[in-house]
Amino acid sequence: MKARLSVLISLCFVVSVGDARASDPVAQAIKESTQDNSRFSACVNLSRIREKPSSSQASAMRKKAVEAVVQKMKINDPLMLRARADVARKGLYGYPQDQGLALKIYEKANKSAEAGWNAALMLYQHYGNQMPPAIAKRIVETLQKTGASEFNSRGVVGSYAHYVTGILQETGIVGTPDPKNAYLHYRASARNGYVPGAYHYLRLTTQSLPQLPESDRNVAMQEVRMMVNRWKWQSPEIMLLAGNLYASHWLPDEDGFQAQYHWRMAQKMGGATEIRNFDKVISDLVVRLPAEKEKRMEEAVDAGMRNTMKVKHTLEYADLCSE
Repeated sequence: MKARLSVLISLCFVVSVGDARASDPVAQAIKESTQDNSRFSACVNLSRIREKPSSSQASAMRKKAVEAVVQKMKINDPLMLRARADVARKGLYGYPQDQGLALKIYEKANKSAEAGWNAALMLYQHYGNQMPPAIAKRIVETLQKTGASEFNSRGVVGSYAHYVTGILQETGIVGTPDPKNAYLHYRASARNGYVPGAYHYLRLTTQSLPQLPESDRNVAMQEVRMMVNRWKWQSPEIMLLAGNLYASHWLPDEDGFQAQYHWRMAQKMGGATEIRNFDKVISDLVVRLPAEKEKRMEEAVDAGMRNTMKVKHTLEYADLCSE
C-alpha cells in the first residue's frame, strides 16, 4: 500500500511539474531564446566557410553558409555586415585582420547602432588627442546616423556613444564648442550608467548651479546628490567633485571636514582619467588638520576606502562574433 501511494505521489509530482513547465511563461521564453540563434547565425556561417569539409555533409553545409553570407551581404543585412566587420577587425576564423575593411563595413551597416558605435570607437581610439576636425565630425555623424547617439538610445552602447559625442562637442573639435548639446549627451550617458559620462554631467551641472533659479536648483541638486552618492565610490573624479560641493556649501559642512574627507578619498583612490593633472589639482586642495582632527580623518578615510571599487571604465566594442 505504501509503495503504491509512493508511486502515485511521484506520478502526481511529475504531472504537476510538467503542467507547470507547459504553463510557465518564463520557461517558454527561455526555450524560445535558446532555439533562436538568428543573431549569431551570421558568425556561424562566416566560421563555417573557413572550415575544411571532412564529408559530403560538411561540404553541403559549407556551400549553404556561402550562399547565406553572399545573399545577406548583397541586401546589406545589418547583422551580417556587423559580423563580417567583427571578423575583419579581429582576424577571426582564419580570415585576415583588416582594420580598413572593418571600418568600411561598420560604416556601411548604417541601420545598426552597435556597428555605428564600433566604427566610431575605431576612429576615436586611432586618432586620440591628435584628432582632425573632419574625423571628429565623421564620428559624430556616424553615431547620429546609426542611432547610437540619438537621445532615445539606451544601454551600454548608448552610454558610450553619448559620452564620446559630449566630449567632441564640448571641446569644439567638430568645429564650434557646443556646451549645451554636450551637456545633454553627458546626461544621457550618465543616466545609462557610464561613470565618466556621469562625472562630466555632474561637473557641468554644478558649475551652473549659481545661475539657476531656486526651484530649478533644488531639482538639479536632488539628482546631483543621488548620482554623487551612487558613483563616487568608483570614480576619484566624482569623489573630488563631492569635496568641491561641500567646500562650496552646496552640501552642509560646518567645519570643512567633509570637503577634506572627500578630497583625501579621491587622492587615495587615484587612477583618474577625466581630469588632466589630477594629482596636482588634488594636492592643492588637501591640507593638514589639527592633530585630533587629523587622526579622526585618517580613520574615516581608511574606513571609507573599504567601500571603494577598482573599476576601469574603458570604452569597449559591441562585438557580435568571437572565437
